[in-house]
Amino acid sequence: MTITKRAPALLALLTLLWSAPTGAEVLRLDPDHPPQLVAATADGLARLRFEQPRTVEVDALPAAVVQLPRGERPPAELVEQGVRLGPTARSWWVPAGPGETGLDVALRWADHPAVISSMPDLELPRRGLVEFDDPRFEGQWYHVELQTEVLWEHTLGDPDVRVAVVDSAIELSHPDLADAFVAPYDAFDDDEDPSPNPGEFCLNSTTDICDEHGTAVAGIVGARANNGEGIVGFCPECALVPIKLLGEGMGSMAREVAAYEHAIAEDAAVINNSWGYVYSIPAPEALAELVREASTENRGGLGAVVVWAAGNDDRDIEDDEIQVLDEVLCVSATDRYGNWTNYTNRGPGVDVSAPSATVTTSYEGGYTETFGGTSAASPVAAGIAAWIVSHRPELTSEEVRALMIDTAVQNPGVTFDEDGHHEIFGYGLVSPPAIVEALNPEGGDDDDDDGAGCECEASVVPSKEAGLVLPGLALLWTVRRQRRTSGSSA
Repeated sequence: MTITKRAPALLALLTLLWSAPTGAEVLRLDPDHPPQLVAATADGLARLRFEQPRTVEVDALPAAVVQLPRGERPPAELVEQGVRLGPTARSWWVPAGPGETGLDVALRWADHPAVISSMPDLELPRRGLVEFDDPRFEGQWYHVELQTEVLWEHTLGDPDVRVAVVDSAIELSHPDLADAFVAPYDAFDDDEDPSPNPGEFCLNSTTDICDEHGTAVAGIVGARANNGEGIVGFCPECALVPIKLLGEGMGSMAREVAAYEHAIAEDAAVINNSWGYVYSIPAPEALAELVREASTENRGGLGAVVVWAAGNDDRDIEDDEIQVLDEVLCVSATDRYGNWTNYTNRGPGVDVSAPSATVTTSYEGGYTETFGGTSAASPVAAGIAAWIVSHRPELTSEEVRALMIDTAVQNPGVTFDEDGHHEIFGYGLVSPPAIVEALNPEGGDDDDDDGAGCECEASVVPSKEAGLVLPGLALLWTVRRQRRTSGSSA
């Protein structure tokens, strides 16, 4: 049994053990002077106090890490009880039995003649490699849940990657967004200022600013990082093309066409759509044609990644609607605990799910903690798509969509069909760690892996039998993706 994704605590421990210079004092288990068991829980978690090389207290998982000399044939009992942690069969992860702690397991294996190192699997706290001075960043729970930091360790985005935000009004002067905007356009009023109009979408005022939707969506995608202001978007150094489509009064297909014509003219790499029709209708031909054009001709023929919210009507999506065109990544919404939401639309055309990112930018330079719906999930996926294009600009829009689908993580609490699909979750929750692993196999250097020819069929399978629990996930999730079957949806 091989684990292809290792627990961060374990990686931190192995880094500590293997990177120590010769002769340096390291944290190790001395069977003659074992660490003190300070506290333990019924399920085997333990607090240990080591006295050497200095006094520290650390938490230990109910398992041990056992190492053999390089080239040593693993004992049969180790193969039977443990999980191999690498291709050399040198390092093994051995889970505790009933009533045992990781210390018990480590001490048991420490005396084995073939073992050179045996340690409890320590849960070592880590400081992220990426730190921000944005004061509301700590409240962005969805970054924690998705482990977005693994993206930012590579890049915060490329300013040449443009994300078109087709939405309601977007506040151009917002301090967390102003530096991101290029080529603004108002398709509703046909001018170059998509900012909110006083009284629009207000109940009882003609002077107040009430429209926050477009500004909130833009913040999730690309709020600036390290500007001492507000929050951090998923692609905080990507450019945003703000396009106002929605205003008070009747919409029209002509405005939708104008919005997409602008996104195409400005060579958007990603186009986010947190909007939909009041009633279920087939995709209008003129708009569908522009979606296809954008997805195949932008970026010099590589195409724009078109992302669309599934909708909030608690209904089945027909297979001819705009959000489930083959060229579109359709996104449903989950809550902060990974559960489906009771409003999200569903059906075979849903590709992936994403958290409904409640904390984001709002009107008049403000912020909100109550934004929601699939409108808040779609820009999560759009921001990740923009990051992928920044990191691997040679990928086509089809490859980016396939990558996000192939690496999505299934929720173990629901049943997916034989193709790995669920009508609400799609192929699973978008997964930054799995995306990074697929783009950088075997932990390879970015410079050595240009992503060319990526088939995007990477599999990340934490072993359920092994019992590894990854931080941020309540249960082990198995990743297994199959792409949607291509075909005409017109």
